[in-house]
Amino acid sequence: MSEIRSFLISNEVGDEVCITNFGARIIQWYTEVNGEERNIVLGYSSLAEYLDDPFYHGAIVGPFANRIENARVIIDGQEYLLDANEGLNQLHGGTHGLSQQFWQLEEQQAQSITLSCQLADGHDGYPGAISFSVKYQLTDDGELHIHLFAETEKNTVIGLTSHPYFNLAGVENSADNHLLTINAEYFTEVNSKMIPTGAILPTKDTRFDFQKPRILTNDARDEIDQNFVINQRDNAQAVLISPDKKLQLHVSSDMPGLQVYTGHHLFGRFSAKQGICLEPQYFPNSPNINDFPFTLTTPEKPFSASICYRLVKPQIDTVHS
Repeated sequence: MSEIRSFLISNEVGDEVCITNFGARIIQWYTEVNGEERNIVLGYSSLAEYLDDPFYHGAIVGPFANRIENARVIIDGQEYLLDANEGLNQLHGGTHGLSQQFWQLEEQQAQSITLSCQLADGHDGYPGAISFSVKYQLTDDGELHIHLFAETEKNTVIGLTSHPYFNLAGVENSADNHLLTINAEYFTEVNSKMIPTGAILPTKDTRFDFQKPRILTNDARDEIDQNFVINQRDNAQAVLISPDKKLQLHVSSDMPGLQVYTGHHLFGRFSAKQGICLEPQYFPNSPNINDFPFTLTTPEKPFSASICYRLVKPQIDTVHS
């Protein structure tokens, strides 16, 4: 058994991000708002508690993030049966996915850290020995860049994301009354098992319409666990604003989708809807739906993706920058 450790990166304006080698997780993000420190990422009070975490707190999830129907994929005409860890389906890479692995420290500097993880051929059903790496870089502009990379020895299915639960009011508070904007005119319809049907529907006149800023309330209408089809004409995928309007989180990525999860299934140590996930990703079940954007990772074409979480602190009380 490896030892669970934590690492700190910080910038010149007082932001501090804490990362653990278990799941390459973001476990804290402290920033100063009006002279007071806020931790805006939900987490446990001790590192050991992450070993039994069922919520993927702050983790790099994969090899394929989100759901794969019937835990199966076909690659070059061959069927591969993956580990099913949510009924008949696979969620976030299976029982022993990247969130459950101890990552190795490759490099650490004051404002950046790189971790790596290797999975053997056939791990949880995925073909190919795969080498993963993640680099976290914290800039003096309040940006946390997450660079994801993977190389494989065989053609395989890879789609990684980051899974922090954000609460811009500070994690000790309720996440109700955040303002959310999502740059998406469409969403992927799902069935009762949260598997996409293949249909892409307009957000307009639905509860998934966040093209203009909307307050997330405690109402069941705002219990959301949904993939949005991002409008790639613009840079920002989403903007989350704290209830006091003093802190904004801008999300950008080169991934085509964004999973928005309002944390309504949190329980135990955490309250329902205590944190909000904004996860850039391939659409769920993309390897099995031809019309969804997806590319196999091959020995000749490694996987590469970037996510940026940027903090903005308005000087005036505005709704949207």
